[in-house]
Amino acid sequence: MKKIRIDYYHYRLKKGRASILLQQMEGSDQYCIPHHYVKADEKLTYGTDGYATQDDGDLVLIHSSLNERCPNTKGKEWIPLESVFGLTIDRNGFLHVYHNIFSFFLWSCPREGESGIMHRVMNMLETVKIEIAKKEYVERLRRVLEGEQLDDFKLWNKQPDQDLIRKEMETLEHFRLHKPPRIPMTQHDGELERRNLYSYEPIDWKVLGAERN
Repeated sequence: MKKIRIDYYHYRLKKGRASILLQQMEGSDQYCIPHHYVKADEKLTYGTDGYATQDDGDLVLIHSSLNERCPNTKGKEWIPLESVFGLTIDRNGFLHVYHNIFSFFLWSCPREGESGIMHRVMNMLETVKIEIAKKEYVERLRRVLEGEQLDDFKLWNKQPDQDLIRKEMETLEHFRLHKPPRIPMTQHDGELERRNLYSYEPIDWKVLGAERN
């Protein structure tokens, strides 16, 4: 049975500078998003309809707030959003947490009068989306290297060269970014649009040594 966890994305916006409240993990230089696990007898005061939800092994309820009074800041630190990239954040993949941090801030930030900070955060989110796509690209190459079959595997009579795959994983020479169109035409693009993510264009296995029938 999954545990229910509430993650708290508390933001502070003042004079064009935005910060997020992060918790430093005890005995470590790593940070995490402040959170707590819901107990069996605990009532969810906002109801699940008041949260964004995610699943990272736990059922995660996201509580996001801007300039809201935080009742407990002990052991926590306000970190400027521009400094988040320099931190190690421990929560099932730091790129996913980066994506959350910038996305939830943009949803919370007032549109009028804060165009400067919004533009900077959008640029940081763009960087994260590209890095997530690259990570997924490398992961696909790794799986093929470990024996996963190519799409339409019956059409191939020679598998990619393992040395070329290893080289590609290091250089990303043939990586091509895929951005979903404004009006998604496929289920895959619709999912990317919904999750505000990018992906990669289909891999050209021929340049990695594969041959078709």
